[in-house]
Amino acid sequence: MIQKLFVGLAITLLFACNNNQTPQVDYEKLYLHSMEVKDYQTAIVAAQAILQSDSTRQPYLDTLPELYASVRNYAATEVYTDKVLTRRPNDEKFLQLKALCLQEAGKGMELLDFYNKLYATTNKITYLYQVATIQVAAGDMKGAEASVKSLEEKMVNSTDSVDFMLSETEKQLVPIRAAVYNVKAYMAAQNKNLMGAKKNFELALKEFPDFIAAQQNYMRLVQGGRQ
Repeated sequence: MIQKLFVGLAITLLFACNNNQTPQVDYEKLYLHSMEVKDYQTAIVAAQAILQSDSTRQPYLDTLPELYASVRNYAATEVYTDKVLTRRPNDEKFLQLKALCLQEAGKGMELLDFYNKLYATTNKITYLYQVATIQVAAGDMKGAEASVKSLEEKMVNSTDSVDFMLSETEKQLVPIRAAVYNVKAYMAAQNKNLMGAKKNFELALKEFPDFIAAQQNYMRLVQGGRQ
């Protein structure tokens, strides 16, 4: 009687355990939903789970660099960007992500070399602009002057734009012609050429009146000249 009772109890417990099993997560649906609602952290978890079960799912691997960048995990961004670039070494989107990682890591000289190579292979003046700004930040005014001179020659009919960082998290899309004039104004100010700086800030604002950084720099220059 007692033995039958224990057997019955074991069967009951086994049945209860089976009923309480955690339902299997559909990571593909979770990934799609997370991307739809822009929950990128959850999308990363879902993509990683999919890749754990099948590492050949390249489309999910290829989304990881941008997903990690969106949550500002630049160490992971670089790891997965490098993985993609081994297969797609000339993919400009991933090359730009690599440049972002170098920038966030403060690797100025590597970043300068990287943009020089990008400009050499694509001939896009937006990369030459990046070269000039890095040279200015590094205090290489001679190199910056050469880059800016080349930019002025090439930007005459350009309709390109660049992201101008207003803070660590804010940026503004600015026509490259306005951005170059802003750089020239800054360089002139560094050389104590206040009239040259004023002229170039005005040219930058003529090209793009909504240029926030140029507006602020111009007002500082004017106010400083009045004191």
